[in-house]
Amino acid sequence: MSMEELLEKLTEYVLVLSDALANDGNANDRPLLTKHLATAAEMYALLHKHQDASAIEGLIKSEIRGHGWSYIAGPSGEKIAHKWVIFIKAAGIEQ
Repeated sequence: MSMEELLEKLTEYVLVLSDALANDGNANDRPLLTKHLATAAEMYALLHKHQDASAIEGLIKSEIRGHGWSYIAGPSGEKIAHKWVIFIKAAGIEQ
């Protein structure tokens, strides 16, 4: 997969996180959403700098654990999980 396609998948993931943060009423999810957004920003920076998915492998593996331990409730949680799986498959990293 090209870097452009990988960044597109990361963008889709970021947008569902941002939408959930802006629109969901569950205050308990806000810190987790903020953490995921911060990690996604770091992924963007590393992908931009190195132009290689291997540069974010450690972050992805850490986020995989984070997604497994903490569940985001409701329809937003389902959308986020779906976009996350699409992104990590695009990056070539198994969950």
